[in-house]
Amino acid sequence: MDLKSLPFSDLPFTSLFRDYINQDKKITNFFESSPFDPDQIKELAKQIRFSGNREQLVDELKEFNSNFTVSPETLKNIEQLRDETALTVVTGQQMVLYGGPLYTIYKTLTAIILAKQYENILNRPVVPVFWLADEDHDAEEISEIGLFDRDILKKCAVEFSDTGRRVGEYSLEEVVEDLKSCLSETLFDTDFSEDLWNLLNSSYKKENTVLESFGILLSKLFGKYGLVLAGSNSDSVKELTKSSMIRSIEKADDIYDRLTVTTNKLSKAGYHNQVHLNKSNLFFIDENNQRLKIQFDDEIWFTEEGDHRWSSKELMNQINEEPNKFSPNVFLRPILQDHFLPVLCYVGGPGEIAYYAQMKSIYPIFDQKMPVIAPRFSGTVIESGVDRVLDKLPFSVSDYNARIEDLESDFINQTDQPDLEALFGDWKDRIDTITDEKKEIIGDIDPTLKNTAGKASATYFTELDKLKGKLYKSLKQQEKTQLDRIAKIQSNLYPDGNLQEREIAFIYYLNKYGLGLIDDLFDSLQNEKPDTHKLIHL
Repeated sequence: MDLKSLPFSDLPFTSLFRDYINQDKKITNFFESSPFDPDQIKELAKQIRFSGNREQLVDELKEFNSNFTVSPETLKNIEQLRDETALTVVTGQQMVLYGGPLYTIYKTLTAIILAKQYENILNRPVVPVFWLADEDHDAEEISEIGLFDRDILKKCAVEFSDTGRRVGEYSLEEVVEDLKSCLSETLFDTDFSEDLWNLLNSSYKKENTVLESFGILLSKLFGKYGLVLAGSNSDSVKELTKSSMIRSIEKADDIYDRLTVTTNKLSKAGYHNQVHLNKSNLFFIDENNQRLKIQFDDEIWFTEEGDHRWSSKELMNQINEEPNKFSPNVFLRPILQDHFLPVLCYVGGPGEIAYYAQMKSIYPIFDQKMPVIAPRFSGTVIESGVDRVLDKLPFSVSDYNARIEDLESDFINQTDQPDLEALFGDWKDRIDTITDEKKEIIGDIDPTLKNTAGKASATYFTELDKLKGKLYKSLKQQEKTQLDRIAKIQSNLYPDGNLQEREIAFIYYLNKYGLGLIDDLFDSLQNEKPDTHKLIHL
């Protein structure tokens, strides 16, 4: 495995993310500390005050992780959290079936690597934690995975019948066989297939929930690194964090005002807003276990369907009595997470970094300090077959992030064939020159026909464009082998026009290169910084 770096500026990332990577002052004011400055990290670590009960925290994490394949290294890390100086590096995401795309691995390894680095910098325990999004309710986000099928992106997707609930509670009984069937048709047999299928079959069983299966898979893959799993969909965690949910109601106006001010500042600075603001940051779990958005208007809190209504006092009382009837939104989830855990750093992707940029001002309302927000590792896997073809073509990795038609035209224009754009451009210029001359003569004879004469060139241009198209088609046929290679590489590097890390399931590569690929990635990344996009040559 060989790593090379590509600047994020060469790839389709937002200006906010690029500026954050470069630590541009225009964006850093929206964050507490730089993820790349050890001195700032040391200073923030001194300021973090965890008010939670560490004994309860350890007990809860032990119970939660017992649902999975808990390793001795994970148990050791959980025990370390009894230490009053212990901190955590947290990452997390939706529980996509079979682990989801490549960035799941990149995220997890980033948290593990940063935890070790920070532990060395601070000389105190720092534990990597993966926060399972067990309260999310978007079934579409977890129900499909992407694979390469003869160099073309193929989606294996399923449909859950009982949607609307928290996805961690979904049963796999009705979908797992269909998903396995699609995978088995797409993943060709290799020397490593048996190990992979043993892993998947032992994790994704009919009787398991989405939460159980995803957690088992992660714990089996990363348990030896001491990764601790956490989530908030439990009575005990909600009991421990309910005061933050109550405060979100009590201070709703202040929270909304601060978020509005920050969001407007981001807009004025030229950045996009990742999350739309709402007075309420909570969902309600109704009697049918459906997760309903709570709205606020005219001093009344209510669900979108209008079946449930509360005054502020009534809502705070119900949260106090039944905290697991309530679920946080994207802004409140990090607050509950930092209430439950002593968080030094959160590892996020570009979208998460964008919504954290909106959040800094609300942390003091909850007596918290905004953690370090670190970018996850970002990467593109370049297999040896792709690498060989890349070397023979005139494009860089970033060049392939273009329309295939543009790549084909650029390639043809770089061959020994005549430059068609220049050829036809010159042809049209000459026609324009001749037409302008003749228009004047015609205008002298009959001024009413001068414009008609001018339109003649437009008709001629149409025919020239048709001819140019036919010539391109002929040249494409002559260069078919090379153009097919270009299309293959583009599909591999940017499947469906997106970054590979967002589309292709990591199990596709585990099937080809073995479960040891994760260890190889860890070894290669542990001395790297997540400040560039990594080209991972296999």
